[in-house]
Amino acid sequence: MSERARAGGEPAARTAETDAALNGDARDAAVVAVGARQHGAGDVALAFATGVWLALLQFAYFFLLEVRLSSRAESFFAALFCWLVGFLVGLNVRSRRAFPVLIVAAPVGYYAAYATMAARPFDWSVLPVVALCIALGGALAGAFFPHASERFARVKPLLLHENNGYLVGLVLALLGSVFAGRALLGAAPAAGAIVVGALWWRGRR
Repeated sequence: MSERARAGGEPAARTAETDAALNGDARDAAVVAVGARQHGAGDVALAFATGVWLALLQFAYFFLLEVRLSSRAESFFAALFCWLVGFLVGLNVRSRRAFPVLIVAAPVGYYAAYATMAARPFDWSVLPVVALCIALGGALAGAFFPHASERFARVKPLLLHENNGYLVGLVLALLGSVFAGRALLGAAPAAGAIVVGALWWRGRR
């Protein structure tokens, strides 16, 4: 084959390869577009309500530790550490049952910690039990995102609605701590579980 023929053939071959690659990308994009479900109002409500609940649950733990264990910074950072460890565990659990199971397990863990610290106030020996309970709350937060990724085609709206809910929950937690501290500690985690559980049940598939 002459040099000219080879030179003429190379661009054609590269063009064919490029077209094939582009067509392949287009097919992949089409598959993704078909597989991705457009989120609806129920999905938005679940993301928002979960954000509110996570803020209430997290700050209920912080206030509970301050009232029943210690107001020192060590208790706050211990709770934060346990929450983050639980979050990482929940984020990497690939079971579709993880989120609904934790909707039940997280508030059960909270009230177990509540009862433990009420029975033995200011006793640091209960911290391992409380730490495990806090980690369940963090695992709930982590497991939510793999669950919600099946309903949101893009991560941006998911984070937007969940973060907005968290900010609302933060405001409610701060107001509750000032005006209704006992009610916040006693009722908010259960109320959040009921709302989120109902929304999950309604939108399950």
